[in-house]
Amino acid sequence: MTAVGQYYLQQKIEDVVFLTLHFKGKTMAHIHVSWLDPHKIRKLTVVGSKKMAVFDDTQAAEMIRLYDKGVDQVFDYETYGEALSLRMGDVLIPRVKMSEPLRIECQHFLDCIAKRIPPRSDGQDGLRVVRVLEAAQQSMQQGGAPVEIS
Repeated sequence: MTAVGQYYLQQKIEDVVFLTLHFKGKTMAHIHVSWLDPHKIRKLTVVGSKKMAVFDDTQAAEMIRLYDKGVDQVFDYETYGEALSLRMGDVLIPRVKMSEPLRIECQHFLDCIAKRIPPRSDGQDGLRVVRVLEAAQQSMQQGGAPVEIS
């Protein structure tokens, strides 16, 4: 992972950070966080080989959009520009039942205790988050140098 950031409001506390994470199988993630950005964006985009999904936490009525969008490879072509064909299909907006997130989280916690079942996220998930944050801090201190997450 690599991370670069800059502080503007308080010394040595980054207000703006860009992180890039690389996973097995050519999967990657890019994260931008900012205390200063005037646009409050909480959006997750997942790009697949055939479709794309966008989750936007700020859009209550249309929180999830599924895009039939991608690139098709053409095998009979004369120029490089003809080798790839951009596909733009339908957009599906599934209905999502609205609920209070904190209420759902608390109810899940109580259900796990009452039913003695493991939670969706546990201490190991928390540990992985802390390791990513530590690696990001280390990368920023090294000027954006790549850091392995243990």
